[in-house]
Amino acid sequence: MDKPTLIRKGIMTVLTVLVIAYVIYVICRASFTQVKTMTAKETEVYDAIPTNSVLVKDEELIEYDGSGIISYAVADGEKISVKQPVAGVYDSVTSAGTVRELEKINSQIDSLTRLQTNADNLTRTPDEIDNDIIAGLIRTKTALNQGDLSTADLSAADILYCINERQLVTGKSSDYNDKINRLTQQSEQLKKEEKQSKKHLEIKAPVAGYFVGHTDGYENLLSTSQLDELLPGDLSEDKLQPVPISDQVIGKIVKGVSWYVACPVSAEEALKIKNAYSLKLDIPTVSSEKIKVDLYSINQKSKAEGAVVVLTGTFMNSEMAALRKGNFSIIIDTYNGLYVPKNAVHEMELTRTVTDENGKEVKETKTVSGVYVKLGNEVTFKQINILYSAEDYVISSADAGTPAFSDQFGVLQAYDEIIVEGANLYDGKIISRDT
Repeated sequence: MDKPTLIRKGIMTVLTVLVIAYVIYVICRASFTQVKTMTAKETEVYDAIPTNSVLVKDEELIEYDGSGIISYAVADGEKISVKQPVAGVYDSVTSAGTVRELEKINSQIDSLTRLQTNADNLTRTPDEIDNDIIAGLIRTKTALNQGDLSTADLSAADILYCINERQLVTGKSSDYNDKINRLTQQSEQLKKEEKQSKKHLEIKAPVAGYFVGHTDGYENLLSTSQLDELLPGDLSEDKLQPVPISDQVIGKIVKGVSWYVACPVSAEEALKIKNAYSLKLDIPTVSSEKIKVDLYSINQKSKAEGAVVVLTGTFMNSEMAALRKGNFSIIIDTYNGLYVPKNAVHEMELTRTVTDENGKEVKETKTVSGVYVKLGNEVTFKQINILYSAEDYVISSADAGTPAFSDQFGVLQAYDEIIVEGANLYDGKIISRDT
C-alpha cells in the first residue's frame, strides 16, 4: 500500500472517530437536563388593598397671643392631661435654648438608662432594629421635606435609640455608663443656667389628649361627627384643601383615645373588607409593625358604587399623632407558607383506584398542582397546597397535610430545591449532577 493511501486511510479513521465521539457527546447531552433551582423557604405575605386615605380626629387648637420665645415642654404624641403645661414662654432665645438643650440631654440620659437597665433582656434581632431605623429615616426625610422640624427631631432621637440598642444586641458596646455620666455632668451645668433663665409664663393644655406641636390646615375640615356620611367625593383633592391657620396657634390637642381613617375604595374592595376576619393598616412612616384596626363603617350610595371605608384604631406615637393623609395599605389577610414562582408551577392529571360507597373499586382522576424538585440528580414531582395566588407567585401551605394523591407524590417541603428553569421535565428524569 502506497504512502498516499495510508495517509487517506489515517485521515478517514480520525474523522470517523471524531464523528462517533460527537454523536456520543450529543446523545449524552440529550440524556441530561440543565436546570436552575431555588430553595423553598417559608415567608409571610399580605393580601392588601392600597388606598389614599385621610385621618379624621377630634382636635382642639392651642393659642397664645403674647410675645416671647416659646419652648415646648412635651413631645409630639405625648399623652397629656387638662391644664398640664405644654410650653413655656421665655424672654430670649438663649433662655429658651438652654431649656431645650437640657430637655434633649435629659431625654438622651433617660433613653440610655432604659437601654442599660434592660441590656440583659433585649430580645429584638438586628434585622428588626434595622427595619425601625429605616422607618425612622423615612419619617425624618418626610418631616424635613414638609418643614416639620419638630417631628424630624423626634424621629432622629428614635433612630439614635435604635442604633444604641443595636450596638448592645450585636456586642459592639457592653454598656453606656461612661456616656450617661458625661451627659449627667452636662445636665447639671445646664440646670444651673436654667435657674437664671427668665420664664414669662406657661401655656397649658385646654383639654386632655395627645399633644402635637404644629398644625396642617385640615383641623376644621373633617370631624368625627361626619364619619357616617363621608362618601368618595368628600375626600377629593378639590374638597380637602388646607386652610390658613392663625399665627397665634402654637399647636393642638388630639382628643380622645381613638382615631379614624377614611379610605376611598371600589365596590369590590369594600366587599372584601367587609368580609375580612381581621384588619390591619400598613403605614411604614408610622410603624414597622402592622397596626391593628377595626371596621367602623362602610359608606356607599349603592352596593355597585365606590365606598368610603372608615377604620378606627388606638395605636399612638408622635408620627401617628401628626399624620393626616397618605397612601396606606389595608391588610385583609395574612398568609404564611412556601414561596413558589408561578413559572415553576405545573399541573398533572393523576388517576388512582378508590372504593366507592358501595364497596366497588372505581377510577378517580384529578388534576393537581405541583412543582418539580431536584433530589440528587433526579427530578421529582411534588404537590403544592395553594393558599394564596398573586400575579407572579403563589404561597403553598408549609403544613404538608394529606392532599389528593399524596400516596403517589409527596408534598413540597421547606428547603426543597424547586426547579424554576428546565426543559422537558418529568418525574424520575435524570439531570446533570453538576447543575
